[in-house]
Amino acid sequence: PPAQRRFTTIRGFWREARALAVCATATLGVHIYSPASFRSPSFSGLSPFRLTRSCATRRMAEAETSAGKGQTKLRKDYFGDIYRQGNYVPLHPELFENPRENLKRWLAPSFVAAVSAGGGLKEALREDAPGIYSFELFNSEFCEKLLEEVTHAQQTAREALDRPNGMNRYGVVLNQLGLEPLITELQQEYLMPLMMALYPQEADGCRDHHCFIVRYKAGEDVGLDMHEDDADVTLNVCLGREFAGATLTFCGLVTDANHRKMQYTYSHEKGRAVLHLGRQRHGADDIESGERVNFILWSVSEKYRSSEAYQNHRLRSSSADPPDRICLSYTHDRDYTKFLPKPTKAQAISRGVMLDVVERRLEVYNRPVLDLSRPIDEINSVPSVCLFLEGLPPYRQHQLFQSLMEIAEEVHDSVGKQDGEVPSILFFVAVQPSGAVPQVRELCAVTASPALAILDVDKEQRYRWESDKDLEAPVLRDFVRDFREGKLKAEVIGSLEAEPPAEPMEAMPVEAPSGPSASTSSTGSRSPTEAPRTSCNLL
Repeated sequence: PPAQRRFTTIRGFWREARALAVCATATLGVHIYSPASFRSPSFSGLSPFRLTRSCATRRMAEAETSAGKGQTKLRKDYFGDIYRQGNYVPLHPELFENPRENLKRWLAPSFVAAVSAGGGLKEALREDAPGIYSFELFNSEFCEKLLEEVTHAQQTAREALDRPNGMNRYGVVLNQLGLEPLITELQQEYLMPLMMALYPQEADGCRDHHCFIVRYKAGEDVGLDMHEDDADVTLNVCLGREFAGATLTFCGLVTDANHRKMQYTYSHEKGRAVLHLGRQRHGADDIESGERVNFILWSVSEKYRSSEAYQNHRLRSSSADPPDRICLSYTHDRDYTKFLPKPTKAQAISRGVMLDVVERRLEVYNRPVLDLSRPIDEINSVPSVCLFLEGLPPYRQHQLFQSLMEIAEEVHDSVGKQDGEVPSILFFVAVQPSGAVPQVRELCAVTASPALAILDVDKEQRYRWESDKDLEAPVLRDFVRDFREGKLKAEVIGSLEAEPPAEPMEAMPVEAPSGPSASTSSTGSRSPTEAPRTSCNLL
């Protein structure tokens, strides 16, 4: 259905390398990835009206090849193990050895009994909201031991420890500390039966994980911006200490139109776990006093992440319902300041806002013309002027690009665009047949170069420039003006065949003329697939 076709985000074809950031949420769809080799996105089964890329997040080392071995390196091994490397002397050695024997005595008796009974697992749970469950997991002895161990590690091995993710500043990666065997025992022997009963598709084949501690305290991280996790299933357990506030607010699943509507507020209890899907939007509410420390386990299934279901489950809804303010994310929601005031830098940092993501987004929004090979998400929801210049001589590309730049600035000035805001109409240029350009050409149904079209993905419409005239600045300006005045005839995307391919022109090196005749030279169209690659960098 049309509404489902608009569950779209352009997530591009290049992925930035950044270790351990939380998978960004809802409307922005920005993801931070670890250095790795990533699979090519699969578009099988996707609507032809939807511009999208796969959200097959493999930021850790899931797809990273071990040097010379041709093996997949697991996320749980990504940070190494300072205990087994001989670089850490533990306070409680029993946490690091004999996990099968030791773990059972640290688990809540009600949980162990439910696992032992097999079929009675769900009876040990409390369903706090649809898809969100809580249950007693750790006893007080384990909570205290782990808190003491983490404090000891931060005092004796601080330089060897990495921050847990891209949002939380205070915490420890437990696998790096040396607790991976204990965590794997917990995941495989105790949590897997429960996860399979509750989330059979997402949990199927879970053998990998990322496990860490986070801390909230006045003067440090006081809360956490709304986000989704880079996990298929998330386990979150409060270890203590004394605190007030610091609740956990859940909003909708990222694919749902209500993903920015509040679903439930969870109050942490020592030793009690809350279990949910990684794609459930959630955020940590500000702590009022004291200190809260939590154990977080992100379970990951390679089988699920290789499936089409995973890719569909990570597509955001661009036709979302109006948001509840508590469900807004300054990191990830481009419309945050329409509903809430912009936070100060100190406020943003204390809530784990990824300011580099925000600054990059605002910088991109302020460009009059954007690169069509790497279009931003808003191409799915905002009418977009697309100018195709692949294969033209560099000076000709510059001429048309400059004309488009002037028109874009005029339009943005006329609509009163503010810095950092998405304009009501976007402008894109393609100078190479790479990245998203072939896909956008197909949606625009154009093959020649230069070519001009306006794409309205949200309405599943396009407007093509078709004329015997040379494409010059006045033609560009008139075409955009006629669109804004409603004078152009819309075509339904996919309803018509593309224009017939132009005869490919012989690729010939052309020097840019210095005289006034430059503006009228080499206006003939050619097939971009036959075009020579140029080094022209317009953006």
